[in-house]
Amino acid sequence: MAQVAVDHSLSPGRVRFVRTWTSRLVAFGEFIDGYDLLVIGAAMLFLKPSFHLTAVQVGLVTAAAFVGTAIGLLVFGDLSDRFGRRVIFMFNLAFFVVASIAAAFVQDVWQLVAARFVLGVAVGMDIPTSHAFLAEISPRTRRGRVAGSLPNLMWLSGAIVSVLLALALKPVFGDEAWRWLFGLAALPAAAVLVARQFLPESPRWLRAQGRVEEAQKVYDALGLEPPKQEIVEKRDYRALLSGGSWRRLLVVTAFFALQAFGGAVATVAGPLIINSIGIGVSNTLYFSLLGFVMGLIAVSIGALIIDRVNRRWLGVWTCLGVFAAGVGIALTGKESGVALVIFWAVYATLTWLGPGVLSWVWSIEAFPTALRGIGSGIAQCATRLAIALNVFLVPTLAQDHGIVVIAWYASVFVVCAVIVAASPFLATTGVELEEANSVESGKPAKA
Repeated sequence: MAQVAVDHSLSPGRVRFVRTWTSRLVAFGEFIDGYDLLVIGAAMLFLKPSFHLTAVQVGLVTAAAFVGTAIGLLVFGDLSDRFGRRVIFMFNLAFFVVASIAAAFVQDVWQLVAARFVLGVAVGMDIPTSHAFLAEISPRTRRGRVAGSLPNLMWLSGAIVSVLLALALKPVFGDEAWRWLFGLAALPAAAVLVARQFLPESPRWLRAQGRVEEAQKVYDALGLEPPKQEIVEKRDYRALLSGGSWRRLLVVTAFFALQAFGGAVATVAGPLIINSIGIGVSNTLYFSLLGFVMGLIAVSIGALIIDRVNRRWLGVWTCLGVFAAGVGIALTGKESGVALVIFWAVYATLTWLGPGVLSWVWSIEAFPTALRGIGSGIAQCATRLAIALNVFLVPTLAQDHGIVVIAWYASVFVVCAVIVAASPFLATTGVELEEANSVESGKPAKA
């Protein structure tokens, strides 16, 4: 892949554009990710009767995009470290646009699995790139908000739009509504693809390549001070496994994957589980919408505190709270009453207040700039495979055991709480990015 030359002599108009829109346009990729990966939960309510899908086929179709994303994360996380964040932005959403349109016109189950897999690869191109970029333009006092809360706000917004569209399209198109749900995803992706062409390269990545003058121009355009520590790094995969680095890689990967495995109950797997209690498609969609709205509220509140409190203990207590809410859902779900609604709302709220956002922040703080894309890609890859396993198992488990399976999934949050409690280096609030990923495991970062 050839290096893309970028002119960093920005005009006043482009400086205003860059300063106002860079973080939003980068994070907007998560809106598309949230819409696409969560729309399958709503679309499956229409696809199942349309294609007469078995439980195993439902699992395959639902998991296909997550497997594709896992592959895209590994491959393009590494490429974004090698060739820069911006070059991936130049073409990744083009794949998404084409695959979205293709998914809307499939004629059988295997065509749909293939289209969803390609969509997942396209999403996987974007995630480690935007993830690293946001961390690299975030001041240390707002890194949790910019690199954690902002992309998750966008992700949840995409999920909410997917459910609202499903509710709006259902009475018009019936069981064919899924085609529109897939095809309409191409519109925002195309718009963001065009707008991202005007973004600069990540200044930290430029400095890591020794291109200090170019980096300074981007810092000036963004209105940011460069980090005090000079960054010129040699790419060496062994650095991920040397010293205390392997502990950080193991901890953030395990935490990210496990919380996503349990947290998928409140997102992509939610409609499949709730539908098992027989409340109908529309009510199932409303339950799903409730979870996303509570998540949006939780992330908004979390954005106000994530850079002010000890992130480690925020993670421990919210994980334990999610587990308790999951047990509550399992115990009250069969009655489908007020208690179920309350526990469902609490499950979603605490998932997004703590582990859902913290996993994003910790997985980019754990790695140096030269390996941030691949390191984040590894963590996110394990996460997408964990979600794929969840949604593959859910149809059969929900069919055989009903809503009680939520308690089984929620139990992983106890493990997550133990992992965080045993990892004092996750207390990264207020620490410079370069310091956060150089702290030895077992020693707490400066708060």
